[in-house]
Amino acid sequence: MENEDDIYNTISAFTDPYARRSTSGIAEPSFDGPYHKEIDIPETLKDVILKLCPEIIDVKSNGYRETVMYDPMTFDPIKKYLVGVDLLFDERNGMKKSKNEYGNLFNDYFKMTYSDLDFVTFHVRSFIFPPEKSNEDKFFELFGK
Repeated sequence: MENEDDIYNTISAFTDPYARRSTSGIAEPSFDGPYHKEIDIPETLKDVILKLCPEIIDVKSNGYRETVMYDPMTFDPIKKYLVGVDLLFDERNGMKKSKNEYGNLFNDYFKMTYSDLDFVTFHVRSFIFPPEKSNEDKFFELFGK
């Protein structure tokens, strides 16, 4: 059975000119184009994520997408937001889950932290790993002053 993210991604592939296809064939939302704006992840949420996912050393915002839906009873516009994030991992632990699993965790953590804001969801765009240290770097870390 498809989950809500898969359905959204499939629909956005046909309706969103800025959507891009991933290697799995499922459209990933694009944060480029007219909807891309710089935002910051709230410090409280970032603290929750870093404590509950110790393999992550930082969470960076990659912009957001705004979608307008209409209330079927009143036809009032309802804005919903999809926040793109990049995850930076430490060199020892590495990633432990998939992008979708991390996205679901972040949605849950956000709902627990900000229970009155039900119009925000998260999408993990990319994983960032530190470059592997060379033997020279390791040597001077051990013996250098």
